[in-house]
Amino acid sequence: MRIINFVVTAILALVLAGCAGTNFSYDDARKVKVGMTEDEVTQIMGPPYSVVSRADGQMWIWSHANGMSGASRVISFRMVDGKVVEVPVIPSSFK
Repeated sequence: MRIINFVVTAILALVLAGCAGTNFSYDDARKVKVGMTEDEVTQIMGPPYSVVSRADGQMWIWSHANGMSGASRVISFRMVDGKVVEVPVIPSSFK
């Protein structure tokens, strides 16, 4: 029984260690529009991985990396006074 528990724990640890950041989808990111509030963006995207203050507002950043596959995704939206003022163009090839 101890061996099974150890194996299950080890596999779970590897799976969890293989991912970092805040998971998101580009399909959800395409729903974010200029003028949306912070709450609306969070409802769509979940909480940001990082928020960076700049002279021209804040950059809300979502980043996710999978250490097992090497895949990574990053997206950011510029916010001013609690609203989205800039969204990036997301190529349709981004899934």
